[in-house]
Amino acid sequence: MTAHHHAMHLQDQVILITGNLADTLGPDRVRVNQMNVGWTLTDNEYQTKLGDGMRPDWPEKLPLYAAPSGSLLMPEDIAEAALYWVSPASRPISGTVFEAEQYPMIGRIPNQESQAT
Repeated sequence: MTAHHHAMHLQDQVILITGNLADTLGPDRVRVNQMNVGWTLTDNEYQTKLGDGMRPDWPEKLPLYAAPSGSLLMPEDIAEAALYWVSPASRPISGTVFEAEQYPMIGRIPNQESQAT
């Protein structure tokens, strides 16, 4: 199993656990939701990519297949989305997996990297 397949398998398990916990804990009014966060430009991510040999301006040079909006998600974007999930507005919702991503993870056209111009 490749590292990618292993990561996807683990993510599937976490999704399953999220639903199971929401079902089990719901009668006690405990909500369980999950955020799957896409590629986010954190300080650590920036340094990791520099260590991988990328140039210091790599965040500004991303191809559109990697960041369709023209830039990566920022920690502030994720924090703003998370505010809803901890607010009273989300109170009736439990067992949900929220994809904080710029493109669909399921149904995405494969090999977009090779089609980039």
